[in-house]
Formats: sequence, structure tokens, C-alpha cells
Amino acid sequence: MFADYARVWPVHAILMGSAVLSLLMAAWAVTLGRHRKGSFRIHKIAAVTAFVLLAAGLVVAAGMVQASGGPHLRVPHGIFGTVTILLGFLTGAGGLITTKAHANRRQLRTVHLWAGRVAVLLFLLTIFAGLRQAGIL
Repeated sequence: MFADYARVWPVHAILMGSAVLSLLMAAWAVTLGRHRKGSFRIHKIAAVTAFVLLAAGLVVAAGMVQASGGPHLRVPHGIFGTVTILLGFLTGAGGLITTKAHANRRQLRTVHLWAGRVAVLLFLLTIFAGLRQAGIL
């Protein structure tokens, strides 16, 4: 299934691109839309959607690399992607912990906010590295 690179990489690109758009929606909901009713709910839904899309995109990426026979993490896109996904998952976990925590909530929220900001920047860097690897840029 993953051996036909020309048919599979667009699926990876669509999944990951949709995840980034969902993350941007989550960021928008708590920044620009924070004074609107339901914005935190939109933030949580968009973040969970991004998590699911990231996981699916990661499975497709791992399948493509495995089918190619090459080692994982051999190109900048793979390295950036791995770091970005780890930070993204940690950011999501931090957000979940922040909503459940009673002690140190302000500090946890600050860490979650900054991790999210860095994750968005890393996602954009990873996208550019992937587009460059694919020969689009």
C-alpha cells in the first residue's frame, strides 16, 4: 500500500496540512476568539482533531519510509517532523493536564501556551522542509 510513493505522499501531505490548519484554528480560538462564547470548546475540538490527523499522517509517513527501505530520520523533513510531532503531542498532554490541575495551573498554562507557539512554528518549518524535499520549493 505504501510502496507507491506518488500516490501516498499526497495523502500524508493532506493529513498533515489539515492537522496544521486545525492547530491554527485551535490557536485562533484562544487568542482572537477568546472573548467569544464557546471559544475554549472550539480550541479543544480543534486540538483533538489535529491530534488524530497527526497520528494518521505519522502512520502514513512511517509506512512510506518503511516501504522505501530507507532508514527513518535520514532527511531534515523527517527529523523536524519527529521533533515537531513529539512537541505537539506534549503540548496536547500539557493542555489536558492544565485543565485537570488545581495546583500550579498558571505555570502549567504558560508552559502549554509557549509549547504551542513553538509547535506551530516547528510545524511550518517542517512543512517547508517537506515541500523542499518533494521538489515543490
